[in-house]
Amino acid sequence: MTHVHIDPFSGVSGDMLLGAVVDAGVDVAALASGLAGLDVDGWELVLRDRRDPRVGGSKVDVVVAAGPKPHRHLADLVAIVTGGGLPDRVRDRALAAFRRLAEAEAHVHGTTVEHVHFHEVGAVDAIVDVVGVLLGFELLGATSVSCGPVPLGSGFVRCDHGLIPVPVPATVKLLEGVPTVGAAGPAPTGELVTPTGATLLRTLADDFGPPPPLRLDRVAYGLGTRDRGDIPNAVRLLLGERRDALPEAPMVEVLTTTVDDLDARLFGPLVERLLADGALDVVGRSVFGKKGRPALEIVALVPPDPATVAAVERRLFDETTTLGIRRRRERRTVLARRFRTVDTAFGPIRVKEGLRGDEVLTSQPEFDDCRAAAEAHDVPVRAVLEAAQSLARASTAPKDLE
Repeated sequence: MTHVHIDPFSGVSGDMLLGAVVDAGVDVAALASGLAGLDVDGWELVLRDRRDPRVGGSKVDVVVAAGPKPHRHLADLVAIVTGGGLPDRVRDRALAAFRRLAEAEAHVHGTTVEHVHFHEVGAVDAIVDVVGVLLGFELLGATSVSCGPVPLGSGFVRCDHGLIPVPVPATVKLLEGVPTVGAAGPAPTGELVTPTGATLLRTLADDFGPPPPLRLDRVAYGLGTRDRGDIPNAVRLLLGERRDALPEAPMVEVLTTTVDDLDARLFGPLVERLLADGALDVVGRSVFGKKGRPALEIVALVPPDPATVAAVERRLFDETTTLGIRRRRERRTVLARRFRTVDTAFGPIRVKEGLRGDEVLTSQPEFDDCRAAAEAHDVPVRAVLEAAQSLARASTAPKDLE
């Protein structure tokens, strides 16, 4: 079980990742043999006699014979990949990668994925880079992949239409939802992440963030072509066996504020709006504030997403009398949850279950369903609750107790 963590500390591109998998132990000849079925001609993989004196590493280039470079569409790339005799997972990942890139380019240029013209990425070297990296991860036996924050770079690059900011629009689109950072070193740094590199990260990585606990077996570096001065132009791979003793409890931001002059009637609507803003849970509890005054402490659990935290903070400032909000980060352990429906004499009632693995630990009927059924049948809500609870317990009881 090999986990690979990608550390793009100096950016990432297709050729850098290709060099990294070779530096990690994949044989260049094995890569070339696995890619030989692709319907593109006139290329070879070349392992350069080059190392960075600070980190070592490998530089691998796709050398292409001189000649015209056709502009390909997504359908052309699909045909090349599906007819390449690749392992199933490599084929599926390559198709997903090229479609993901086509969607980003289509968004940028205001067209459809079928009409996108692949220029650089449609060239032979880029096709071999993308499929070669995916094949390389397969040959490494990578069972899971994570990736660190991606440096955006800075400055401008020139294209057919003039200067555009770094990262280029397609790269920005591909990195939506991915943790990013600025780049160390003198500004402007230029383009650190290429569209091909961003596509490969989105296709390979199961998770973005710090590396998980590993028994580290080896470290590999793939070298790029740029001179970044004091900073190696390389991407790093950390390979090893995951050593997670327990699944890591997810982080939450805990936002707390105390008010002693809030109209109590406003608390219910406030909770509804905080939940709509993205809060995971909101509670209020009675406390004593300054000068011994009775007060209300409002506590909101929020995903550690800056936009959601900002929205919840705005809501608290806008709709309460608070002058300040306290924040801290905590971990929380939660049960998996699922809904199912039980058919009672009063109609179908949804039941929310809390699970540990396949074991049901808690089972509670949805109160709103029970109240609606009670009103429809003119019976006490308690009667519907008890009926739903009885059916839920009976259907989840261990077989030897039934």
